[in-house]
Amino acid sequence: MIPVIFNPVGLAGTTVLLILWAIIRWRRRTAGSTFRALPGPKGLPVFGNVHQIPAKNSWFKFKEWSLIYGDLFHLKIFGNNVVVITSYKIAQDLLLKRGAIYSSRPPAPLLADYAGFYYSLAALPMGDFMHGQRRLLNQFLNPSAARNYDDFLAQKARSLAWLTHQKPERFQAYNRMHMTATALKIAYGFEVASEGDPWVTDAEDMSRSLESLGTFGTHPIDVFPILGKLPFWIWGRTFAEGMERAKKGAYNTSSKPYGFIKEQVAKGEANLSMASELIESHTLPDGSVEQEETISSACSHVYAAGADTTVSAIDTFALAMLLHPEIQRKAQRELDDLLQGERLPTLADRDSLPYTQAVFKEVLRWKPIVPLGLPHVLEQDDIYNDMLIPAGSLILADIYDMASDSRHFPDPSTFNPDRFLKYEGEGRSLRVDVCNPEDFIFGFGRRICPGRHLASGSLWIALATMLSVFDIAIPTDVDGNKIMPDMEYESGLVSHPKTYRGDFTPRSKNALELLAAAIESPVGV
Repeated sequence: MIPVIFNPVGLAGTTVLLILWAIIRWRRRTAGSTFRALPGPKGLPVFGNVHQIPAKNSWFKFKEWSLIYGDLFHLKIFGNNVVVITSYKIAQDLLLKRGAIYSSRPPAPLLADYAGFYYSLAALPMGDFMHGQRRLLNQFLNPSAARNYDDFLAQKARSLAWLTHQKPERFQAYNRMHMTATALKIAYGFEVASEGDPWVTDAEDMSRSLESLGTFGTHPIDVFPILGKLPFWIWGRTFAEGMERAKKGAYNTSSKPYGFIKEQVAKGEANLSMASELIESHTLPDGSVEQEETISSACSHVYAAGADTTVSAIDTFALAMLLHPEIQRKAQRELDDLLQGERLPTLADRDSLPYTQAVFKEVLRWKPIVPLGLPHVLEQDDIYNDMLIPAGSLILADIYDMASDSRHFPDPSTFNPDRFLKYEGEGRSLRVDVCNPEDFIFGFGRRICPGRHLASGSLWIALATMLSVFDIAIPTDVDGNKIMPDMEYESGLVSHPKTYRGDFTPRSKNALELLAAAIESPVGV
C-alpha cells in the first residue's frame, strides 16, 4: 500500500494543507495589526516595475514617484522587493539608527562573480572580509590620519592648476590624471609620469566599464544568477563589452598593482604607502603575508573608487564656476582677503573661508557624485511609521532626491552657496540649521565611505587653488559666440559631467608667479 502522503490523493491533500497553513500563518502575522504595505507604482506579474525604470538616470524617475507615493516607497523587480528612500530623515532613521539590520549588501552575482569584483565593498555583505577591509582603510583614512596628507594634497592641486594653465582645454583629462595619481601615491607609492600612464588608464577603463552594469543588485543576473551562464551578448553589445572590460579592470586595479608593490617591498625598493606599510607589518617569518587578500582589496578601493568620485566633483566645480561668475568672484574676494596675494591656500585655511566652504558644500549637493548610493539590504522584517518593510528588501538611498529636496534646499536646481551661510553685519559664517550635504553624499551608517575625509580634503584644496589662480569662464568661438557646456551627466554608479570646454585665465601675474614658485618648491611629496 502506498503511504497516503505519496499517493495522488494524499499528495494533493497535503499540498492543500500546506497552502492553507501558509495562508493562516500569514493572516496570523498580520491580523489585528495596523501595519500597512509600502506605497508604490503598480507593476506587472513576474516583471514587477522593471519596465518602468529607465536604463539611465533612474533617479529622475524616482523623483517623480516620490512626489506621488512619498519619501518611502516600494518597487518590485522580478519578484524582489526594492525600497527607495528619498528623505534624509528616513535614511538616518533606518540606515544609521537601525544600522544593525540595514547594513548588509544584497547579493550581487553580476558584480562579484561574473565581473570579478568579489572583493569590492560595494558587493560584500556584513562579515569578516568586509570588516577587515574597513578596519585597514580606517587606519589610514580616519580624520587624524587624513590630515597627514594635507601638504601632499595641496601640492597635487597646484600641479593640476599648473598643467591647466599650460593647456586649459585638457583640464578634465588632467583632473583625472592628477586625482588618480593622488590615489596611487597614497595606496601604493606609485608615481604617475604622464597622462597616458598605464595605471591611470587602468583606473579609467575600470570606471567606464562599470557604467554598463546598471544599479548593483537589480540586473536579472542578480535576481537569477543562473542567467550569468548565458552569453552576455543576449543583454546587448554594450553590456557584453562592458563585462569584458570589467573583468579586466577588476584585475588591473587590485591584484596587478598589489603584486607589483609586493615585489618592490621584497626588493627594498618600495616608496612609503598604505600597501607597503601593511605588507611589511603583516609579513610572517616564512615570507608570506597575513591577511593578504584583505590588504590587496583595501588598497584597491583607495586607487579605483577614491579617484573616480573626486574627479567627478572637481569637474562639477569648474562647470559651476564658468556658469556662475558672480559666485566665483565672491569666493575669490574671500580668498584674496585672507591670502593678501602672498601665498596660495592650504587646508589649514579651511575654517577661515566660510564662503569657499559653502561653495564646496554646494558642489556636493548640486550634482551628487553617486546619485543612488550603494544598495543596502534589510536582514529582518522592520516596521517604520506603521508600514512593513519585508526582510530581504533591497534598500536604495536616493541621494539625488535628498540633495534636491526643496524642504531643505529651496530652489534646488539653482547653484547657490548662500543657502549654507548666515550673514551678520559684514561677517558671515556657516549655518548649523541647514542640512549638510556631507552627511548624506558619502553614504550612511556602517557603510559610510571610509575615504570621505581624504576625498573632502582633496576636493576642497583643488577648488580653493583653482579659484585663487584662475578666472574660469565660458569660452567663445571665432565669432564671439559662447560655447555653452552640455549639462547632461553620464549615467552610471558615479555620475560625471560630459566633456566641456572652459577658459582658465590666470587672474594676475602674481597669482601665476605664486603657482610657479609652489611647483618648484613642492611640499609633502
